[in-house]
Amino acid sequence: MKKLLLLSALLIFACSGDDNNNDSSSFNLVGTWAGTITEPGYDTEGQVELVLNSDSTGTLIVIWEMDTETSSFSWSSTDTQINLNFDSEPDEPEILYYFVIDQDTMLVSEDEEGDDEFPTMYRQ
Repeated sequence: MKKLLLLSALLIFACSGDDNNNDSSSFNLVGTWAGTITEPGYDTEGQVELVLNSDSTGTLIVIWEMDTETSSFSWSSTDTQINLNFDSEPDEPEILYYFVIDQDTMLVSEDEEGDDEFPTMYRQ
């Protein structure tokens, strides 16, 4: 349940983008990515940090006003998606689709077509 809240929170911040900029062939996902999110149904903003390590492990950290939630996972990727296997629920992988803006900026969505809302993630 917490994993679902973290993923939902990660994917709520709205932003527009152009799919034609998705030149992910030379894009390196490894690193720390951060962005601002809005809690579903509330006007509360939070910070999200997605850490993708080179050893295929990672951490998702969501910071709200009075609460910090952290989840660990293993990950793999293709040119358009990040596959997350959370340690708390390894049999229920999550897929995030990403769209490259430049080497330090990407949009992330649960929807392959990009119809979902996108948080903009910046390399730290």
